[in-house]
Amino acid sequence: MGLRVVPTESAERISLCIIMRDEEQHLARCLTSVRGAVDEIIIVDTGSVDGSIAIAERFGATVLHEEWQGDFAAPRNTAIDAASGEWILVLDADEEVIGAHALRELIETPGVEGWSLREVNFIGEERGIDSVVMSAFRLFRNRPEYRYEGALHEQVMGAVSHAGLGEMRFAGVEIHHYGYLEPTNRAKKKSDRNMAIVLGEVERKPEDPFTLFNAGVEFQRVERHEEALEYFRRSFDNLDSLSVYYASLLVRNIVASLHMLGRDDEALEVLADGLQAYPDFADLHHLEGRVHAGRREFRAAMRSFRRAVEIGEHGGDRYLSQTGMGSFYALSGLGLLHQLMGDKGEAVRAFKRSIEAADGFFAAPVIALTRLLLDTDPPEVVRAYMSRLVSERKRAEALILIAEALLERGYPAEAREALLDARRAGAEDGPVRLQLAEAALRLGDLAEARAELAAIPEGGGSYPRACAARAVVELLDGRLADAGAALEDIDGDAPDGRAVVRAYGRAIEAHGGGARDGGALDPDPAVLDVLFSLAGSFLALDRLDSFNLVSPLLYEAAEGPDDVDERLGHLLLREGFAEPAAERLLAAVRAGVASPDAYAALGHICQERDLPEDAEAFLTEARERDRQNICRYLDLAQLRAGRGRFADADAALREGLVMHPYSSVLGELRQSMKLLAGVG
Repeated sequence: MGLRVVPTESAERISLCIIMRDEEQHLARCLTSVRGAVDEIIIVDTGSVDGSIAIAERFGATVLHEEWQGDFAAPRNTAIDAASGEWILVLDADEEVIGAHALRELIETPGVEGWSLREVNFIGEERGIDSVVMSAFRLFRNRPEYRYEGALHEQVMGAVSHAGLGEMRFAGVEIHHYGYLEPTNRAKKKSDRNMAIVLGEVERKPEDPFTLFNAGVEFQRVERHEEALEYFRRSFDNLDSLSVYYASLLVRNIVASLHMLGRDDEALEVLADGLQAYPDFADLHHLEGRVHAGRREFRAAMRSFRRAVEIGEHGGDRYLSQTGMGSFYALSGLGLLHQLMGDKGEAVRAFKRSIEAADGFFAAPVIALTRLLLDTDPPEVVRAYMSRLVSERKRAEALILIAEALLERGYPAEAREALLDARRAGAEDGPVRLQLAEAALRLGDLAEARAELAAIPEGGGSYPRACAARAVVELLDGRLADAGAALEDIDGDAPDGRAVVRAYGRAIEAHGGGARDGGALDPDPAVLDVLFSLAGSFLALDRLDSFNLVSPLLYEAAEGPDDVDERLGHLLLREGFAEPAAERLLAAVRAGVASPDAYAALGHICQERDLPEDAEAFLTEARERDRQNICRYLDLAQLRAGRGRFADADAALREGLVMHPYSSVLGELRQSMKLLAGVG
């Protein structure tokens, strides 16, 4: 006996109206979510060839058939025409209602003609923290004049509002929508379908602001930002009022498009006007922070991110808002800014809050916080702390990120423990084996690394990286023929595959393995990245012979030495090779391309060599080039204090506090310095 709709005892009945085509993956979840809350189910099918109709009939639905005409409003109205209930609930098959029993209370509220519910649209590869929250008008009285209009993103709210027969209100009952997840988009080719529909609508209604807005959204989704901006601007020019529901999102999208196009001056001008109209819209404050951060206006960016956090998350009643703009995304942005400015204590606090606000998992702050903690704390303590901080949701993925940071900082044993925890938490086998092989490699156990890589099956997503890792193992073991064979298993037709094959092929040739992949390298950033990764592995394993064979290839794959010298200098310094690191960093200085970090690194090297005058010159130059970074003032103060120049050290801290008046690090250190210096 199949599931049936359970009748209710309410005087008024709810008819669920759905349109569908090939929705067997989602339909049962949708109908189960409203079981007991609706009185009948009307489904208009537009050509399903899977098991959707059988599922609908099992739930007791009335299934009507209508040929698809490229117009979403038409089948919506067909379903409503067939509905017998006093109220209409509209859902898509790839949605579900959370707490649908509350709908019964809504329809019993006197004087209300329709309800907007809280729609949560999940985005990305899978359901997680990434979503867009909005108000969606889905529950309304069944009247002949209430019918949908619009071929795409069809609307009925305007008809209800125009009739003026009662109030329209918002309720926090949630609809979860899974149709924007990337696997569904790819499987159903939604982007192509929607683009065709919306451009047809633009031809019919070239000055309709909502149609133009929808066209901009479709171009934005496929990252055609110039066209998106054109349609958004046309939409804005045709708006009757900034109070229409999508107007705030339209302003947000204009800013986002300008930012993606590198037109940040214009973006800030739009933001200034937009924030006057929508001062409590967290998304706009967050975008303002991103624009300022991209311009290295760190203090302005921090003000914007802090304001977004103060506002917090929107419930969907006023704005269409991306989840996290007023919480974990803004907090992660604050953490990154504090890190860039050298305030590691505040960065740690912000990243921790971001992870907690994201229910225990948000990739960016997980790996950033692990790296920061490793600067000061033992690796086993960091691993244990981070393992406690991340939640059970997506725990395996978080543990893999923690392991990556541990490996990156040279702690393979602790990384191995984190990876074994990830395996116990149900992590996908391929990524775990890749990282376990890397850990074994760093521990010098080539046999274990080879065994882990051999267990990764051909055809999986981890296989190309496994082949590249096999090439490293065989290179280190002196088995050049086997290294070449590993390269042959990589897909050389894919851009990443070509880069790996060319880079490793030249590395094998440099080791005496014969000519491979056409000899000399042409400049290629992807090849350069692969070679840097390979060079770093050799340094970490203390295989200086192999490093010396590969390092000339870095310059061969680069446009010029400017692309290599500083990067190579930092790599050498990180692995403990200060002398050659200083040579490469000085080359970048002489070429006039050195960053503030290069000058600071040279200053620290000179300190270790007991060359205080040179150290101060380099650290002073680093400060001149990067006055927003708190570390530049701390470095100078610590150098001067170490030489007994407490008043000069205090002057450096005082200058830093002019730039960063609320820095607890600078303030506390200055109090100590004033006691030592005896200055007021």
